[in-house]
Amino acid sequence: MLSIRGIYDGKKLHLSDKVKVNSPRAVIVTFLDSEKDDLNSEALHQMAVQGGAFDFLKEEEEVYSDKDLKVVYK
Repeated sequence: MLSIRGIYDGKKLHLSDKVKVNSPRAVIVTFLDSEKDDLNSEALHQMAVQGGAFDFLKEEEEVYSDKDLKVVYK
């Protein structure tokens, strides 16, 4: 799958990058409300923390420790 930004002016779709496609392909077009509505990395982090999708990890046994590190960065 490939995602490309673009602008739709009401008549034509203008892609931000050139795309090489050798045959007809199915596409999904998503209309964003605006550029300011795009999620930044901080917003994505907050959604992951608050959303509960990773809560199951709290009950998993810790199988790695600092002793398993090959390189320790400070």
